[in-house]
Amino acid sequence: MSKQDEQRLLVKIATLYYVDGKKQSDIAGLLSLSQSFVSRAINRCLKEGVVKISVVQPDNIFLGLEKGIETQFGIKQAIIVDVAPDASDSELKRAIGSAAAHFLETRIRKTDLIGISSWSSTIRAMVDELHTQTLKAQGVIQLLGGVGANGNVQATILTQKLAELLDCQAWLLPSQSIERSVEERDRLLATQDVSQVVSQFDAVDYAIVGVGQLAPSQLLMNSGNYYDEATLKTLADRGAVGDLCLHYFDDQGNAVLKENEDPVIGMELDKLRNCPNVVALAGGDKKVSAIKGALLGGYIDVLITDYETARSLL
Repeated sequence: MSKQDEQRLLVKIATLYYVDGKKQSDIAGLLSLSQSFVSRAINRCLKEGVVKISVVQPDNIFLGLEKGIETQFGIKQAIIVDVAPDASDSELKRAIGSAAAHFLETRIRKTDLIGISSWSSTIRAMVDELHTQTLKAQGVIQLLGGVGANGNVQATILTQKLAELLDCQAWLLPSQSIERSVEERDRLLATQDVSQVVSQFDAVDYAIVGVGQLAPSQLLMNSGNYYDEATLKTLADRGAVGDLCLHYFDDQGNAVLKENEDPVIGMELDKLRNCPNVVALAGGDKKVSAIKGALLGGYIDVLITDYETARSLL
């Protein structure tokens, strides 16, 4: 059998499979071949260049940049959204929230426990964009105390709304994010209502978190869940660049407060690092240092951000 004879058959099989859309079993019957022969022939067509598959990448899809971030920081996935350079803060959050909603819609299983760090307007945008239909989860658990010092319960409502959308139970964390002291934190952690929720942090399958910068967001300012100027200065002096669940870290991802200094009731940095899927929603030039610190600390598995921020990270 000449090389030309062999190539003729390969091209015939490839045409029937890729152009005509026939199944391997149909090709085998049509050409009086075994299905295993057809399968090996299709693989050969790809390896030997008889078939060349090209992916048409639109201008607003950034696979190369996503791959660069995944490789440099060793994360599972980067998702980069396209927004105009002059986009408003609300437009940026809405775009990231929409991408995060799609991520959840295509990944969540009914056995998954979803954790949500709900003091985040970007996460709120994600919940607003969810189209669940028959999507279900095991439960939604609050990863950060939800009652603001001024009575704000936005975080609690957001957790309940996500649980309703996913047709599952909501586990609410009945505490402030930042307690008045470490002693008050320990007292609350010893209560049944709080300990019952915190004890489930290790079971979280997907932790949805925002990445905060050193200066508190407007949402936190409105809630009362933020440090005073003296504590913020201490954090800055120790090199803090951002936070996850209000636990602050430096530009290498190292925690800047020891356990006996940190009054926050929320999923700790080491538990985030051990969580199988931490999905971080964050963008904007002001958050580049915080996002990079979180990546270097190994706390993030999936990053959803915008194009300009992604470029800055590399």
